[in-house]
Amino acid sequence: MKKRIFKIKDISQIDTSKVSVYDLNNRYIDPMGNLFGLKYNRIKRKIEIIKLERVHASQTRQYQKKIFQNRGTDAFSETDTSPETPVPDTDDDIDENRLLFEPDSFIEKVITDVEIHKERINGIIMNINDSLLFPKENKMESTRFDDIARSLDIEGIQQLEKLDSYYRELTNYPRSITYYQAKIDNEGKELIDLFSGNQERTMRFIFLYEISSSIKRIYTNLYKHIKKLNNITSSKNPDEVTGITKTQKQSFIDARTSIVNTMKDIEKILQTNKILHEYSLNPDNY
Repeated sequence: MKKRIFKIKDISQIDTSKVSVYDLNNRYIDPMGNLFGLKYNRIKRKIEIIKLERVHASQTRQYQKKIFQNRGTDAFSETDTSPETPVPDTDDDIDENRLLFEPDSFIEKVITDVEIHKERINGIIMNINDSLLFPKENKMESTRFDDIARSLDIEGIQQLEKLDSYYRELTNYPRSITYYQAKIDNEGKELIDLFSGNQERTMRFIFLYEISSSIKRIYTNLYKHIKKLNNITSSKNPDEVTGITKTQKQSFIDARTSIVNTMKDIEKILQTNKILHEYSLNPDNY
């Protein structure tokens, strides 16, 4: 479905009775910088309007300027009186990603992929062991590989499990605000102080900020060890190994493919997590 952004005066201009499922990717932005999307409620069997991230006026004008530069037209012109003005597509992916960012969707995707990444890490280690390209007879290379494999278990698989558990704690049975306040860093404490007295806003902030911090820490460490594994395996050429079987060669090729794919996944997660971090620190989002 094609994604389109519309300028509106207020949400009353969004007529859900005229919206089809093909319009669910549409986004609507009002003069205050509030961003709205559409969601199909399966229980009520109707399309509903949901509020997304609020964009500051300065950010909105910057976004408009870049659209103007890219397409030669200012789709957000203040003199425009049409009820819904479509914003042309822009090549500025980073700004658009921030504008359309949905924190819960990103977090849920990361948590869903935790199991995939755990299985992939186990599969990589198993395939490399099966390939016999790091035989025990070569003590230096074998020890180096074993050390990386151990780190991937301790700082990768086990930490991913903790991320999943922490997510479930924060969503299902969170502890007291004072508990999280005691463990959060100074940057986070500033917003907790700002939201003092408002438990709902405080807990929402704690959820987003703590998950963002956990994702950054865990996936940064995981990337470090996957990169080490990439370095020691990229120099290996199974075709040059005497006596290697087709099965062993394929195991190594599969491991290499998974390593590269995992690195790309982590790079994307960490890049998007930067947006989550910025989003969590914006008081207007609560």
